[in-house]
Amino acid sequence: MGLATRQKLTFAEIKSSFAYLGSLPSEKVVETVQALGWLQVNVRGHAELTPRGTRLLSTVSYEAQLRQALLDYIDIEHPSWVQNASFGRSRVINFAGSQIAQVFVEAGLANGTSEDVVAFWDVLAARARGQRDNKLTQIGRLGERLTIAFETRRTGRRPTWVAVDNNADGYDVLSVVDALDSKQLTIEVKTSTLGASGFAVLTRNEWDMAMESEAHVFHLWSLRDRAEPKLAVVSNESMLAHMPFDRGHGLWDGAKIPFAAFADTFELTPLSDASSLGSDS
Repeated sequence: MGLATRQKLTFAEIKSSFAYLGSLPSEKVVETVQALGWLQVNVRGHAELTPRGTRLLSTVSYEAQLRQALLDYIDIEHPSWVQNASFGRSRVINFAGSQIAQVFVEAGLANGTSEDVVAFWDVLAARARGQRDNKLTQIGRLGERLTIAFETRRTGRRPTWVAVDNNADGYDVLSVVDALDSKQLTIEVKTSTLGASGFAVLTRNEWDMAMESEAHVFHLWSLRDRAEPKLAVVSNESMLAHMPFDRGHGLWDGAKIPFAAFADTFELTPLSDASSLGSDS
């Protein structure tokens, strides 16, 4: 795009001067950059950058450019596969098609849980839900990061952040029972900035997973004071006392459990536990 605007070329001249741009036919590239609103025709008939195109070219790194290009493409084209973002990264990559999947790989988005990678997938999930404000998702992710740090310190092993790749499994983090017992421990994380006034909203799938798991706990993070996060580790048995039951022909689908029910179990967790929140190792 930069070359075309510097040389003051028309779109017809771009097509005739370059058979290919990169690995793609120039005609296809011209159609794409116009459709995505990166280039437009000025009053002299030359190709010029739009504000959207200027933003893309001014992005510092190649990976960041690809990520912005993906978001631009999604905003303009509304591809059907983006709806899978609500279910996690792996679903998107599996359904997006090989060419788009390769872009995710080259953009550094196919693996890892660094802060910027997780933030991208949260933005994509928000778009899939038709929401631009993903504040609640960000709060939830912060709790998950705190759990990752807490479990790493508790067990000496970095757990797996399951929810980034697939949030349909019914739990968020896969850890181990303790430093001496490598049996898998599944963890469902719930986070609130309302302190004792907050709630843990459990889905039927999350509760069924808790019941089926050989070892399972709930991490309730109270972030009323973000400088002093408090954690309650709640067992299935303790949670069961507050869960609904199916009766007659009625089946429950979701439960809203107040944090206040576990007020005596919340403990201050030093921020040193979160020293590796941005780490991808």
